Amino acid sequence: MKKTLAFLGAASVFALSTAYAGTINGTVTNANGDYPLADAEVTVQETGRKVTTQRDGSFRLTGLPAGEYTLMISYVGGANEMVSVTLDSDADTENLVIAYGADFETEDQIVVIGQRGALNSALNQQKNADGVITVLSSDAVGQLPDENVAEAARRAAGVNVLNDQGEGRFISIRGLDPSLNSTSLNGVRVPSPEADARQVPLDVIDSDLLKNIIITKTLTPDMDGDSIGGNIEIETLSGLDQNDMLFKTKLGTVYSNIQEEYGEKASATFANNYMDGKFGVAGSISWQNRPFGSENKENDGEAIEEGGLAYPEEFELRDYQVTRKRLSAALNLDYQLDDRNLVYLHTVYSEFQDQEFRSRIEVPYDDLDFDRAEGGVAYFEQDEFEVDRDLKDRKEKQNIYAIVAGGEHLFDRMVFDWSASYSHAEEKEPERLDTSFRAEFDEDLIWAVDVTDPSFPVLAFGDAATETAFYDASNYELDELERTNGITEDEEFTLQANLRRDVDFGRYPGYVKFGAKMSQRDKGYELDLEVWEPDFDVTLADATTMVDYGLDNFGPAVNPTGLRDLFFDRIDEWELNEIDTAINSNVSDYSANEDIYAAYVMGKVDIDKLRLIGGVRVEQTEFDATGNSVFLAEEDSEVNGVVQTEDTVIIEELSSEDSYTDFLPSFNARYEITPDFISRAGYYASIVRPNIGSVVPSVAIEQNDDNEVEAELGNPDLDRQKADNFDFTLEYYPGNKSVISGGIFYKTIEDYIVPVYVDGDLPDDADRLNGVPFVDNYDLSAVEEFQFTYAMNVDEATLFGIELNYQQALDMLPAPFDGFIIGANYTYVDGETTVDGRDQPLPQQSENVGNLIFGYDKGIFDLRLAMSYRDEYIDEYGLDGDPNRVILDHTQLDFSGKVRINDQFKYYLDLKNITDEPFKAVFRAEDGDYLSQYEEYGWSVQTGFTFTY
Repeated sequence: MKKTLAFLGAASVFALSTAYAGTINGTVTNANGDYPLADAEVTVQETGRKVTTQRDGSFRLTGLPAGEYTLMISYVGGANEMVSVTLDSDADTENLVIAYGADFETEDQIVVIGQRGALNSALNQQKNADGVITVLSSDAVGQLPDENVAEAARRAAGVNVLNDQGEGRFISIRGLDPSLNSTSLNGVRVPSPEADARQVPLDVIDSDLLKNIIITKTLTPDMDGDSIGGNIEIETLSGLDQNDMLFKTKLGTVYSNIQEEYGEKASATFANNYMDGKFGVAGSISWQNRPFGSENKENDGEAIEEGGLAYPEEFELRDYQVTRKRLSAALNLDYQLDDRNLVYLHTVYSEFQDQEFRSRIEVPYDDLDFDRAEGGVAYFEQDEFEVDRDLKDRKEKQNIYAIVAGGEHLFDRMVFDWSASYSHAEEKEPERLDTSFRAEFDEDLIWAVDVTDPSFPVLAFGDAATETAFYDASNYELDELERTNGITEDEEFTLQANLRRDVDFGRYPGYVKFGAKMSQRDKGYELDLEVWEPDFDVTLADATTMVDYGLDNFGPAVNPTGLRDLFFDRIDEWELNEIDTAINSNVSDYSANEDIYAAYVMGKVDIDKLRLIGGVRVEQTEFDATGNSVFLAEEDSEVNGVVQTEDTVIIEELSSEDSYTDFLPSFNARYEITPDFISRAGYYASIVRPNIGSVVPSVAIEQNDDNEVEAELGNPDLDRQKADNFDFTLEYYPGNKSVISGGIFYKTIEDYIVPVYVDGDLPDDADRLNGVPFVDNYDLSAVEEFQFTYAMNVDEATLFGIELNYQQALDMLPAPFDGFIIGANYTYVDGETTVDGRDQPLPQQSENVGNLIFGYDKGIFDLRLAMSYRDEYIDEYGLDGDPNRVILDHTQLDFSGKVRINDQFKYYLDLKNITDEPFKAVFRAEDGDYLSQYEEYGWSVQTGFTFTY
């Protein structure tokens, strides 16, 4: 009986919702009618129904009975505006164009452009959102010298960026590893060009291509459920956003002080609509050629403690010369067939090229016998000692492109939308050459290293003869060359559809929504790595150059031009090392297929000041993969009871498959304490599937002549990580021109994935470790010791955090101080899991992250000074008692200035990393820190002109 009543109640709701067909269609623009206002809030005063305007300023109110209505338009940056409208009948339709602010008489109520306009636009979207989001508009991104999407996103609360060569590359949200986030481009999930990962390198996409960056921190059921940190949505421009033609160009030069070289940067954006505003065209293209470099010291190993000193196992000096090129383009076509039907085609292409010449010296102090310590300098004795000078000549090319076609169709109180998309990412390393020259020194030399500062060792020598021999290029003979051709491809095809129906739950307006999605993903990696040894004698003196290196005395380096000629012109005089080639060319290869089928149902209701959104999403995952088992049995090792007479490589193909279903509930509440004081609370369940490189069935085994086995394993038995996520925030918008917000979040992650190292006897079930028959048909009873590393699930990880944010346009101050703008945000994160038997913070989790921005926007000046700070974090866990690798804290200061020449032209000057902040990483031992990596990038300048029409 109760079920019958519930059914009848639900039916009556739908019947009520279809009783009236009165409709109000509208568009909200700025006061002059030049620009649409997206995310303005439109409230029907008589019913309490609320909608927000779309990106083209449009809104739609349906199911209204005949009568007189008052619409209240709210937009951050201006006062509320009232508009009256009358529906003459239950089936009447009224069309409105509302020029917001046209009736305001005072200057402080005009919706502004520039930095304050960008702030208003972003705050509107955040204020009216159903969940917790952060919005960075293109204007806000353009106010600072950010090279790419990752660097732009670091200005948001709760966001930290992981750098590569001093540039932002990956985004960490709320202290979580970048692999726990997801990335979308115009609503299309972006695959990763990285060989073994899911996280997307956001340095591929130029910041000049953007309309908005939206960071979503609480998920709703209509969103993919595969992120724990959050989702990064990258939006590009639509022609329907414009009332008039938009044309912007940017032309400038780039200078890097560490290389003392210039590059160039250019971009252009066009947007307009045709056919009486029905057909929108928007396109943009950007190009950057940036030569730069870095200087580096590293320790490839641990610290050795002797005589009260800690010196590096293998000390490396590195010099990088990099030319980084970006080409990004977007073309968006939108066609409004009529008031009820819209179709679109959106495309994006990004290309990233990175030509890197890395010159390196490797000094293996662990091969020497410690002699004595004097004044912070360690001295060594030796019989024979080998030092390498090598060159990595690598051109990496990454591509990401996406195309999506879709539509939106209105049927009375229903909205149906659909899309079909294809996205592709790839990374190529064509004809990479890694070449090593080796010097073999005799026992007459005295070696040393200055470790007065263990985090910054310096080369030292016991006498002049040793120093002379070390820097003599003729002592270094050509030893080995690795020729690499690798390609990663990751592609995804997706179909999705959603249906939303506006309903009234009694007197409370809302909607119900459901949808489905299918995605098919194929990812693979193929590596061809050949190891060549010369059949002729050549020394470094025959192919030498010098590098400008300020951290130490580097000496001769390998000339990349001469080396390529030496290999390709005389390739018949090189001998292929077949064993090493077979190992390296097979151990990393894999292919994987992942199909995901999802469906959801959700609802939303506005109960006076309270908004509730809830529902559930179901995702079914089908995964299969193939990889290789590569078994190297060295000469004199025993396999299957047979002692090997030579090094032997055994290669087998492995396969695995998995299938699982996840139910992911979500609930969000938004309450208006006052119109300017908003509270939010939310819960959602989510998952993150394992990194591809960790879950594919792959094994690399090496058994030496002492019958000791070392292995690195993929783990097809890895479970996905499952999280329960809780959020609570308070947001205050004083004066409608600023925001003060604070929030807390808490996450529990079940089956958290960590690396594991095992050292001991061969396990009893070693024929099938992690579900992989990696020693099928092989008797390893002769193995004396077994060491292996792999990824595994631990019981749980927890994360607690606090986010604070303050942004303010200080236009209440007297002139000329009313042009100042300030912004600050701070995030505290405390996470913990168990690794190697120890409770430890989560990787990539900085405890403290903050930004401080100080701007001035008045008259012809538009200035911005920004400081970004992040605390230290664990980069890699030390296993089997080894110390963790820790990235030390980093503070960066950037400046951007623009001067308006006239209404169209501006001059800009951007300064990046003004204080030349280095990158520092250490191994954290019980008795202190010692060198892992120290790297300097210098400062850089961008300057040029922009033109806007």
